[in-house]
Amino acid sequence: MLASTTNLDQCYELLGISRGASLDELKAAYRSLARKWHPDLNPDDLEAHQRFITLNQAYQVLLVGIAAPTQPHTAASATPATTPTTVRVSTHRPSPQPAASTPVSKNEHELKWQLYYELQSLLKQQQFLKAIVLIEGLAHHAPDDRQICQWQGIIYSQYGHQLVHRREFDKARIYLKKALKVDPHNRQLWQDVDRAFNRITQLS
Repeated sequence: MLASTTNLDQCYELLGISRGASLDELKAAYRSLARKWHPDLNPDDLEAHQRFITLNQAYQVLLVGIAAPTQPHTAASATPATTPTTVRVSTHRPSPQPAASTPVSKNEHELKWQLYYELQSLLKQQQFLKAIVLIEGLAHHAPDDRQICQWQGIIYSQYGHQLVHRREFDKARIYLKKALKVDPHNRQLWQDVDRAFNRITQLS
């Protein structure tokens, strides 16, 4: 849980690195541990899934202290006006898009946009489970951020569509409902989810 990773010493310990570690060392440690605990490699291990979530949250916390101060002009700090066109997994489904949000500190802003680009990469590769773990950690860290809620709803919806395609209808319904729960006022999302439910009706 995020509460267990807000202490920097605990975060360093979880990643197995020491204070003063470089960004490259942080990323290398994260990649190694993420491979070990990834849900795809431990499909029936709930403990491994929780470790993976906690690992991601610790990684996000350390990015604020390591990555953001050393990368003040990276793509992660892009503003809505300069953010490149977002990746679309499907021509009719929405993808996370930059939009106006509540003002945040410089470090938080840079971290948020760094994670935004990471989410885009995951969606492009259709790595929905990884994207879900990342966005849920981010949402836990900033539960009142309207923009993050929007991204979360879109990712749930896209994963729901993938599950429909795989004919995993019960699981698809769960994620489609979660999409509407986290972003209930997004009209485009409602239309997208409605198409998915109609597709389930046609196929089942």
